[in-house]
Amino acid sequence: MDHKLNKKAFTLIEVVLAISILATMSVLVAMSLGNALKARTKIQAELQDVSGLRDAIKIMRADLYQAYNHYDFEKEILDAAKKPTPGQPVKPTLPPPWTNPGDPPARENKREDPKTDFVGDTEQVNFVTLNNGRFLANDIQADFVEVGYALKACKNLTKDTSSQCLFRRIQKIVDADVTKGGTESVLLENVKEFKLRYTGESKKDWQKDWKTVGGQDDSVKGIFPDAVEITLAIERELNGKKREYSLQYVVPLHFPNNGTKKPGGGANGTAPTPTGGQ
Repeated sequence: MDHKLNKKAFTLIEVVLAISILATMSVLVAMSLGNALKARTKIQAELQDVSGLRDAIKIMRADLYQAYNHYDFEKEILDAAKKPTPGQPVKPTLPPPWTNPGDPPARENKREDPKTDFVGDTEQVNFVTLNNGRFLANDIQADFVEVGYALKACKNLTKDTSSQCLFRRIQKIVDADVTKGGTESVLLENVKEFKLRYTGESKKDWQKDWKTVGGQDDSVKGIFPDAVEITLAIERELNGKKREYSLQYVVPLHFPNNGTKKPGGGANGTAPTPTGGQ
């Protein structure tokens, strides 16, 4: 009976061989899991970078798409209506019938149009946009706001390092200088490249700068561009390797609201015609 039991038992060589196979399979499984985790981390980092890049472009696109250039056509028509027609005598201005000659002059409310400018070059841009949300009912602000984009050095949130970051500046009160004021927030970290170009109806090619005020090009004073080209790239180091992701997008301004006077317009009371996308 002992002889039969010995035949059913494993030999030492079989046990060592089984343990070796099991150990080899365990090592291979561990290596596969490690590679899978590394691939997952890499894919998640790539998705995070690309998503952040696309989100930054979306925010810029929404601001530029609703860029607001104030041009009061009603005031243009009223001013034109006040001009006398050639050949007709000028009618004297009479006081309102409810006033007496000795009464003080009526107080006139001075009408001031909001100053909306567009100031941009290859590295930064500032303008007025309608892309604005009023979060509080009593929040004092206009229906349009000042917005600016520029690159600045900042400290990264995930790592104790610094990089070039894309900042978005917003000011709720529109003032005389569209390039200053407001609060800034980081829109994107690890930015390697941020370039802007502009084009408009009066230009045949892309321009490196577009300034409706303070610029040397008189042809764009008071005129918003028809489209803005954005080039945005980020660079990130992962597992000792640097990876770069970039996007280029052309954003048309929905309604630049640029007043252009046709031949004969303005002098005879014809209001300017808006140009740009519809």
